[in-house]
Amino acid sequence: MNGDAELAEWREQWQAETSIPADLKRKVERHSLLMKVGLAGDVLVTLVIGGGTSVWAWRDHDANLVPVAIAAWVFLVLAWVFVLLANRGLWSPSATDAVSFVDLSIRRCRSALATIWFAAALFLAEIVFGLTWSYLHLAQPRAELVAWLLFSSYRIDIVWGITVAFFIGVVWYRRKKSAELVRLLAFANEIGRFVKNGQ
Repeated sequence: MNGDAELAEWREQWQAETSIPADLKRKVERHSLLMKVGLAGDVLVTLVIGGGTSVWAWRDHDANLVPVAIAAWVFLVLAWVFVLLANRGLWSPSATDAVSFVDLSIRRCRSALATIWFAAALFLAEIVFGLTWSYLHLAQPRAELVAWLLFSSYRIDIVWGITVAFFIGVVWYRRKKSAELVRLLAFANEIGRFVKNGQ
């Protein structure tokens, strides 16, 4: 369902009765479930990346791997702090009425838009660290940096491919969430007028 049709359907349901539009309620519940799945995914990433790099450094007894394990944990801690702060108060609506469901949806959209910038900055920091470490420890004999960065191996090609895909995804997701926020704000404004007029 496109955004305009969805907004029109919510408007009809809101004007017809004072209950929560069924589609809005389903959307909020689905997003709550996705937040829980995302949290489980974050735990899994923490165990695999944080635990994996720590075991790798410990098992290989290589001092050059210690910075990798430390950096992994620094990135993970930063991500956890941001996610927990961004999701605070966004797990469920404050009441079971349409206004609360719309308010929660608006706050979730704003949180998602803020998270996009953090995710992009964290991704770039991880890429810069990973490429720097790889160049200093794996490029032997060490090639000229620019030549090494410009598609010198399949690994570098994969890094650039993932980077391009990530930022295409960021742009797409930001546009989607921005449009959703505009629709939600319009619907909230309409609900506010109905409540104010006692309708």
